Amino acid sequence: MIKEPAADENTLGDWQHRLDRLIGPLCYVALLIALALALLVPVPTARSAAATLPAAAAAFLWLVLRSALDRRPVPDGRARWAGAHFAVLLVLITVLVLDNPYFGFFAFTGYLHAARYLRGRARIAGAAATTVPSALSQTGGVLPAGAAQVGGLLAVMAFNLVVVGVILALSEVTDRLSLRRKATNAELAEANRLLTEMLAENAGLHAQLLVQAREAGAADERRRLARELHDTVAQGLAGIVTQLQAADLAREQDTPVEQWRRHLDNAAGLARESLTQARRAVHALRPLELERAALPEALAELAEQWQERNGTTAGLTVTGEARPLHPEVEVTLLRIAQESLANAAKYARAGRVGLTLSYMPGLVTLDVRDDGVGFDPAAEPASRATGGGYGLAVMRRRAERLAGRLDLETEPGAGTTVTATLPAIGIEE
Repeated sequence: MIKEPAADENTLGDWQHRLDRLIGPLCYVALLIALALALLVPVPTARSAAATLPAAAAAFLWLVLRSALDRRPVPDGRARWAGAHFAVLLVLITVLVLDNPYFGFFAFTGYLHAARYLRGRARIAGAAATTVPSALSQTGGVLPAGAAQVGGLLAVMAFNLVVVGVILALSEVTDRLSLRRKATNAELAEANRLLTEMLAENAGLHAQLLVQAREAGAADERRRLARELHDTVAQGLAGIVTQLQAADLAREQDTPVEQWRRHLDNAAGLARESLTQARRAVHALRPLELERAALPEALAELAEQWQERNGTTAGLTVTGEARPLHPEVEVTLLRIAQESLANAAKYARAGRVGLTLSYMPGLVTLDVRDDGVGFDPAAEPASRATGGGYGLAVMRRRAERLAGRLDLETEPGAGTTVTATLPAIGIEE
């Protein structure tokens, strides 16, 4: 699943909210500091306190009005009347700077309000306009009277414009990165939602597939057992009935004892044969090897017997936590192992054969690999695919019947690996 950077996004959002809330108090602090300096520190060019205090009070009330608009529960609380608010604020800043140059500390409020409330070109124009009162405060708080003073004022304004331009550029880049990050996070959230839905849908399809596989396997086994019983037990019982009827008829006709006893012996023989056939049909549901031991032990015994018969090294490796599986799964793996070993003995001329049984969540795999001569799958002999009981084609159909698959990896001179992958259906499922 795609991991969303929700924690980072929330942290950045919290910091942005805190800094945003800090702008309001900072403006009040700047105004109070500038007013205190104007009242306590004499400046030759400053106007009287009687002229300064009304302008400072008007600026304070204007900031209070802006704060009240920010607290209104409307979506466009900041943007509404932003241009008019900034124009009035800029006029008040300019008046205060002309009253006393110490209000240059308060002039910085213009930059903050331009960045917070204005957008696009209006933000740039507002920041550029704020450099005028800022430059006036830096040059003494008086209007220039001569060419030299005008040149000095313009130089200071140019410097302020450069600094403000760099800050605005960085702010613009930050805003764009923030918008891009939010868009990316939104895309990740949507992708995560779709992936979650797909996983849920795949889980449902997988469960449905397992049910269908079990039902198909059960239906196939019923049909196989029906054929076995029809071809063996039913015919045997019919023969027994025929022999018993013949024995009764012979006894009623007073034929020699040997003749009707022969019919009884034939019936007994048919009964024994039918019993053997019935047992074979029943054991076909669960091979004798799996009746005596669990699947890993049965495969280990199979490998050991194969090694004794063929004089070739063979061994079993089990990975994962072994657990009982549905009989159909274990029978299929055992039959695939038997046929793979038979093919290795018949064709591979291998010096070593290894079996690996791997238990994984939801899956079980069996790998049978040899270091023999290998072959070209495109030119696979017909006898290898269909002969000898369970060929590769039949093994593949066995695996696919349980919603699994059979993979073959081989090439001339490089050995052969047969891999069966089946759903790990438990006994209780």
